[in-house]
Amino acid sequence: MKRTKKDTPFTKYRNIIRAVFALSFYTLVLIPHLAGYEGFEIESEYIVSASILVLGPWFCGWACPFGNASYFMSRLGALIFPQLRIPNKLHHVLKYLKYALLVYFLSLFIIQGINYFGDHMLMYKSNWFTLVYIKFKHIAVLLIPLFIPRFFCKYLCFQKAAYNLMNYILPSSTIQRETSTCVNCKKCDRVCPMQINISDKKQISGQDCLSCFNCLDKDVCPPNHKSLSLQVWGKNEKQLQYGVTISIVYLAISLFLLFLTKYYL
Repeated sequence: MKRTKKDTPFTKYRNIIRAVFALSFYTLVLIPHLAGYEGFEIESEYIVSASILVLGPWFCGWACPFGNASYFMSRLGALIFPQLRIPNKLHHVLKYLKYALLVYFLSLFIIQGINYFGDHMLMYKSNWFTLVYIKFKHIAVLLIPLFIPRFFCKYLCFQKAAYNLMNYILPSSTIQRETSTCVNCKKCDRVCPMQINISDKKQISGQDCLSCFNCLDKDVCPPNHKSLSLQVWGKNEKQLQYGVTISIVYLAISLFLLFLTKYYL
């Protein structure tokens, strides 16, 4: 069964933004690095962490280069292969792997004094396990999603585990479900790339949500019910306007701060 969500005006605009962030990483960072040159990385962990605290997991669903690459590989895979879905019971066990990885990497930061906000490659070269992890990461991001969408995000991204905890403690951005109007059609569950059972919850916050906003698209929740809504700091927002605006602001702030640190600090 092919599980890629049907394109709508919303998904087309979002996919353009996803492509920009994914291509910027591979053309400005990865390719120069492989050629022996210093790359220009737009992504800064300081800015990413701040955005998670202020905006919720927006970065994961719109700007993460690995998540975006995984998404487009799933789109490609859906044209060729059946898209597999890990059975829910197994999925609910495997999704805790990323929390175990978070604990492990946190121990490295504490024991070896590795600066997570500095050069990531120093962290990934610290021992044999981290080397295996970074090598397998490419497979998990670029090959496995041909068959299993968002495999890396669901099970192996320790940053996503940390972002979940941050968003759970400080639910700045949430998906709200109005139980009085919901007819439990489960369309929202079927389009969620992270296999969240949205129809069983009143609020989604810190529960693996990527803020992809698939569930909020016009072809999902029945128009005469509209039981799902996006709230940012308690205020209702429209997913397309919000996503596009934040993408532009995030990119502008990132480029400004990178320029400032490169030439003036």
